[in-house]
Amino acid sequence: MVNLFVAFQYRLRRFVPVCLGILVIGAGTLVYGQGSLGIDPSRKRRVPQPLLEEEPFKPVPGTVLPPIPKPIPEEREEEKLPLIRIYVREINVTGSTVFSPEEIAELVTPYENRELTNEDIEALRMDLTLLYVKNGYVNSGAVIPDQSVADGVIRFNIIEGKLTRIEVKGNRWFREGYIRKRLALGSGRSLNMNSLQKSLRLLEQDPRIERLNAELVPGLRAGEGFLKVGVKDTFPLSVGTVFNNYQASSIGSKRVTTTVSHQNLLGLGDTLGLSYGTSEGLKRGINGWYTIPITARDTTLTLQYRRDDSDVVQEPFNQLDIKTESDIYHLSLRHPLYRTAHNEFALSITGELLQNETYLRHDPFSFSAGEKRGKSNITALRFTQEWTNRTQNQVFAVRSRFSVGINAFGATDNRHDSSGNDVADGQFFSWLGQFQWARRFKYRNIQTLLRTDIQLANEQLLPLEQMSVGGRYSVRGYRENLMVRDNVIIASFETRIPIVRDKRWADYVDLVPFVDYGKAWFGRAWNSKPHTPDPKAIASVGIGVRWAVTLPKPIEIRPQFELFWGHQLNNVETSPDHDLQDDGIHFQFSMNLF
Repeated sequence: MVNLFVAFQYRLRRFVPVCLGILVIGAGTLVYGQGSLGIDPSRKRRVPQPLLEEEPFKPVPGTVLPPIPKPIPEEREEEKLPLIRIYVREINVTGSTVFSPEEIAELVTPYENRELTNEDIEALRMDLTLLYVKNGYVNSGAVIPDQSVADGVIRFNIIEGKLTRIEVKGNRWFREGYIRKRLALGSGRSLNMNSLQKSLRLLEQDPRIERLNAELVPGLRAGEGFLKVGVKDTFPLSVGTVFNNYQASSIGSKRVTTTVSHQNLLGLGDTLGLSYGTSEGLKRGINGWYTIPITARDTTLTLQYRRDDSDVVQEPFNQLDIKTESDIYHLSLRHPLYRTAHNEFALSITGELLQNETYLRHDPFSFSAGEKRGKSNITALRFTQEWTNRTQNQVFAVRSRFSVGINAFGATDNRHDSSGNDVADGQFFSWLGQFQWARRFKYRNIQTLLRTDIQLANEQLLPLEQMSVGGRYSVRGYRENLMVRDNVIIASFETRIPIVRDKRWADYVDLVPFVDYGKAWFGRAWNSKPHTPDPKAIASVGIGVRWAVTLPKPIEIRPQFELFWGHQLNNVETSPDHDLQDDGIHFQFSMNLF
């Protein structure tokens, strides 16, 4: 029996955790695009919105934590220990929960059933410690407890490091718990710097966090870590006004919309927003929403309500006193199944109740097949899958959505229509697929954007579920909502060529040549019945210009302007009531505060 305590006590009993220095993380401001929900007050309902924001290329965080520093050898001379040799039959390693017994055995087996010196035993201890450190467990390692070697058995003990405390300072709008819970996801049962780094990068991507500083220091006991986090969050109130001609000319194409939102109402990362829009025919366009994360993994609950009241003002139909009233109630739950700084895959389930009423000279009147005395109701369940891949110079975004109309909450039911015809009602099945790709090239920072939207239905749809083709976000150069049908295919390609960058009077000026195409038809996706009138497909080529500038004082104001002109490749007849859209012109001016 050999007592190892004397030989190893001064350098093998102690476990010194790895300590990191201060980590400074710069969080860029990100703007996430959000497609609008619901309907256009002209009764031509859904316009596919882009998946990507107007500025798709945002800074992607790199490695947040610095590399682990190499140990600095002590300058003092250590006392030379006598060389001890013992025969080791078996090595027991306890306390390891991270690695499997097979992984531990790969390191231990070469040291068993042979004679070892104290230097060999120290080398094995270092190998076990490095197994943890190289895999990100920087404050974990192996120690040799006080023991007497009996029957050739040596015992090693693994101390797996933990993050025992997270301290958050500097946060003004976020609650400490919001940040602490998200960082705790990266610590786990045993502290892994790779996982913690991932949590820091994800938190950095939140546009409401301007700057994030982190410092990891040793705790009071071996293997304990203490994380200090400094946060500078942004002012959460946002006010913006938009003026454009992106609305159907039947209710007045020129529209003004003002939006007020609070991006951190309760300090929980929740958003409350309200927008109000008006045009010549749109008497009242109200959209209110509230979104709140309900778990630390950002499972998000969204409530939304939209109300549109409009009158047809397009000649000669304005003499008929046609009015439309619509309401949309929206409830959705979204959960990201997989998320990193570069990739996200999320699922969401949505319930929507859509109601629409139309009037002719103050009396209910049906303008579309399937409506009953001017009324149509839809109760829809939607299941959405989303995947986004984002790098410094490229973004892919894919969305798939399945919609099912159910006979509940007063949904329109025409299954027993006396005419015997196949009439649209609230029971349907449809699929919407969207794909977008954006690429930034080194040459002059030119950007290209490709977008496709496809909706396919199993039968005729009520107007609330149909999609439109024509206008700014589908085929430029034509009137908004030129074709509103059950099945739609849209493709668009544009190139953004920088003309001016980073001037006092302009953050950017881009020249934007584009090509757009759209096709739409009625009935089942695989059947042309009922007959679809011309045009069935339209296309355009054109050019646009985009401009924006940021005025930081006394408060940050960001005016933006875009102008597109499209040349019609298919001539279509339009109303005698001329509109700027008939000349292929689409414009928008917006101003955001804060």
